[in-house]
Amino acid sequence: MNLQSTMTLLLIAVVMASSGGCASIAVKQAWSSNFALADGTTANDPAIIDGNVATLGQSQYVEATGDAIMGMGAQSEAVILLPEPKSIHRVVIRSPNLLAFDIWITDAQGRWEKIKEVESNKKPVIDLRLNRTVYTSGIKVRVRRTSDDAQQRRKNVRNVRGWMVYSGNTNAPAKIAEIELYGFVSKPDGTSTVTQSSDSSKAEEELDEIDLFLK
Repeated sequence: MNLQSTMTLLLIAVVMASSGGCASIAVKQAWSSNFALADGTTANDPAIIDGNVATLGQSQYVEATGDAIMGMGAQSEAVILLPEPKSIHRVVIRSPNLLAFDIWITDAQGRWEKIKEVESNKKPVIDLRLNRTVYTSGIKVRVRRTSDDAQQRRKNVRNVRGWMVYSGNTNAPAKIAEIELYGFVSKPDGTSTVTQSSDSSKAEEELDEIDLFLK
């Protein structure tokens, strides 16, 4: 290996290291505005789509099934209906007590389909990226577990002479400040808007400078 080849390899190694080891193009996707704030959008608790994180709404219990005991253990849901279908790729839920839940969407016939399960959440801001394109006018968060469930059971379930007495729901509702729905921003030609990262551009410029130096 001659001196020029050795210098070339060393310079390229320095450039790659200073650029984080990668000179490829990094694609960043631009998100749309929050679809849940569009005119005509409704929710079973308006506070979850009012655009104000200081107002706290909650999921609503599903209607009773006719069985008193089963009804006390009913799950709760937060439902958002858009004025028209949208392609949704991201769901953000702001909740201080939501631990486990499912995401459901409506199809063209208005039937609900479960598309995602979250088993163990520990964050107050839950930022979900959907793994497939979802085109829908309805999103539902079905609550399965909250950090307030134990307290709710102590409040509404008592043991009276060996009998379990239920005075209210045994599952606590989710406290929800906002549910936000986003899609991708598209250019007029229908393609997604992407940007090239500054680190990648810098690396390419430095490689060009090396090429000029060697010439």
